[in-house]
Amino acid sequence: MSNSWNEGYFTDEGYVFGYCREINPVFQRYCLLLRGFHTLESTDAWHCELGFGQGVSINIHAAANPGTYIGTDFTPSQAAHANALGATFGSTARLYDDSFEQLLARADLPQFDSISLHGIWSWVSRDNQKLIVEFAQRYLKPGGLLYVSYNCLPGWSPLAPLRKLFSLHDRFASHAVRPAERIEAALQFSEVVLAANPNYAKTAPNLDAKLQSIKGENRQYVAHEYFNRDWDCVYFTDVVDALADAKLDYATTAVPLDAVDPLNLSNEGMDVLEAIDHPIMREQVRDYFVNQPFRRDLYQRGTQRLSASEQREGMLNTRFVMLQVAESVSNTVKGAAGEASLQVEIYGPVLEALAAKAYAPKTLRQLAGAVPQLTYDALEQAINVLVGMGAAAPCQSEAAEKLVQARCTTLNLQLCKRSLLNDQIQTLASPLTGGGVPVGRFQQMFLIAIKQGKKQPAEWAQLAWDIIGDQGEGLVKDGKALTTAAENVAALTEQAEAFAETSLVILRALKIA
Repeated sequence: MSNSWNEGYFTDEGYVFGYCREINPVFQRYCLLLRGFHTLESTDAWHCELGFGQGVSINIHAAANPGTYIGTDFTPSQAAHANALGATFGSTARLYDDSFEQLLARADLPQFDSISLHGIWSWVSRDNQKLIVEFAQRYLKPGGLLYVSYNCLPGWSPLAPLRKLFSLHDRFASHAVRPAERIEAALQFSEVVLAANPNYAKTAPNLDAKLQSIKGENRQYVAHEYFNRDWDCVYFTDVVDALADAKLDYATTAVPLDAVDPLNLSNEGMDVLEAIDHPIMREQVRDYFVNQPFRRDLYQRGTQRLSASEQREGMLNTRFVMLQVAESVSNTVKGAAGEASLQVEIYGPVLEALAAKAYAPKTLRQLAGAVPQLTYDALEQAINVLVGMGAAAPCQSEAAEKLVQARCTTLNLQLCKRSLLNDQIQTLASPLTGGGVPVGRFQQMFLIAIKQGKKQPAEWAQLAWDIIGDQGEGLVKDGKALTTAAENVAALTEQAEAFAETSLVILRALKIA
């Protein structure tokens, strides 16, 4: 079979069905506002995603955000899946299987408010990177934002040769035909090489542990992360320079916890960075301290700085909602500098305020009124840490929420029905957050049972068992496969009762249930 159309991209194995919150326009605008950059919510915005994979994120965002989406993923099977998923809720998104060159040649594209690409920059050729820059130059509005994530140096330095070994084995030494067998063969060969203790391994600590970790990853993810012919690992400043041709200025990362310096930097590191005047130089040097292997960055075509009072007013008017019950929020948070404890005297009252009125969303202004003992700075940081941890999320306006409620309801029902057949997509759309919320397969089945009028957790569990039992499946509990119907129903009932006590109140607050 000819692979000329794929330009060296690994297309023998489909991509994962995961969800990426950083592509959510609501989340992107929050990250920019947090760092003091002007953004604007629009009900008729145009958004674009380059390389949308199976189309999970782009369809959830097309359902949960006002405006229109356009995207491309040049793997036809993935574009077909994305379009089929969009058809289930009447999406107006235009999803193509164009290459970047073909997309650039289209004469029917609008000016976009946002363009997003997750991971793609690292996985395509330099020529395609130039096409991406040209696309942004031509089609991103002044003031529009671009999200780009990529493998970066110096964090990837110890592992880049190992990834190259995988790719070389797949290209020159593999005799297997099936993708999974080729991946296994390359991983096993690399294990043999490391076991022989090459000098490279002596200079890169914990390589064997990393290899074992990769062996435990989803094979679809491993295929696309490690086995493309083109794999570009770059420094932050390399991307800054490349995007400058599209008049794009670096604004901030799409990682809220990056704003909390003590979580990521030592006192000495903070002192060094504080002495660097140029923001690009400071950001690049910061990468040496945190040694992260993957960046998630936001650029704007013309950044507009807010005054301190404007930024504060924007934050005070932003609504926030919990994504999990307060009692389940971890009391620690992890950053590049290690793990830190959440101060009970700060986070206790904040979580209590967020949980009030059945977890209904609240503006930061309302939260400030509920916890008057906290300073504004302490409250803003607490909310940001909770967002960074994935325990809370910023919301779009009530007007935008109302515009998308019906679409989200329709998509979520179709996704829940899909859970009766497989566990591929474990995310549902929230009209409040404009994005996806993790909801497991059995939880989606429980929502189906509720939709059918079943009121008791035992009834929800029985429906789930009727489905998976007929499919010859069963649960595993404490590492042991459950073999009888009674055992499976009992385990599912436990899950359903926990769902009723915790998750359901959150899903109702998020307008999902």
